Amino acid sequence: MKKVLLTTTALVFTAGFAAADGHSGASITISGEAVAGVKYIEDAAQETTQYLELDFGIAGKTTTDGGLEVGASFDLDLNTNGEAAPDDEEVYISAGGITLTLGDVGAADDAVVGNLSDVGFDGIGVDDVAEAFFDITSQNILVKGEFGAITVAASGSMDEAGVDAVDDFVVAAGYDGGMYSVGISYADVASGDFEVIALGGSVTAAGADLNLFWHQADDGSDTISGYGASVAYPVGALTLVGTVGTTDLDDDDADFGVGAEYDLGGGVSLAGGIGQVDDPFADDDGITVADFGMKIKF
Repeated sequence: MKKVLLTTTALVFTAGFAAADGHSGASITISGEAVAGVKYIEDAAQETTQYLELDFGIAGKTTTDGGLEVGASFDLDLNTNGEAAPDDEEVYISAGGITLTLGDVGAADDAVVGNLSDVGFDGIGVDDVAEAFFDITSQNILVKGEFGAITVAASGSMDEAGVDAVDDFVVAAGYDGGMYSVGISYADVASGDFEVIALGGSVTAAGADLNLFWHQADDGSDTISGYGASVAYPVGALTLVGTVGTTDLDDDDADFGVGAEYDLGGGVSLAGGIGQVDDPFADDDGITVADFGMKIKF
């Protein structure tokens, strides 16, 4: 951990020199997010626990004489599970609305298709089962094109030194109409030998933001569908959130939750939520989950 902190400090102190000596359009930015609070899970070995997570990001970019934007970024993450390591290392090149990103990239479906909002300061998981087959592929290449209101994306993998590529790939397309948006994706999850189609949409009406989501996984002999809805309604500095999600499995009851977030200003907010989650493979009544804590952005 000491070495990580020393390395980070060195990067911070040298960032200004690198930008000053480089291209006039070069820049380096440092950003951060943190959450801290209390979580509750009914019938767990430890029902009430403390949780915190820190995420610092370092990003640099420059522009070539020909107008290409080139950049790189990575995160430094730390949480109460003892995980502390660089993450999300990416390098990109962008021009004419098309961006090619290499590294620890996200999937094309997550880049284009809107999904459900969780509730709470860190998320209590009421959307997890309904989105179980969304954004699950492995990839190290993402191509994204943005052309006005239309966005298209594709993700996949290439071999890395000593590591064979996973044959997963995803294609996605979306349309942003301002007050509404829609997206669709197709994923070939070769690592799990199944395919996934996902649809997501959002609409803003009467001051509320409504998200709808559906997806289906198909392995050639069976299918599982997951779907749900979430709504967020701002009232001044307070935002109220409600989410429900489920699958078409016989033993799966709907997961649902409600929450609220209060903006204190300066990138700080208080958030909490309570809900019920169900084991989709067991005939039970589900368990109560809740959290309350603070969110920080800087």
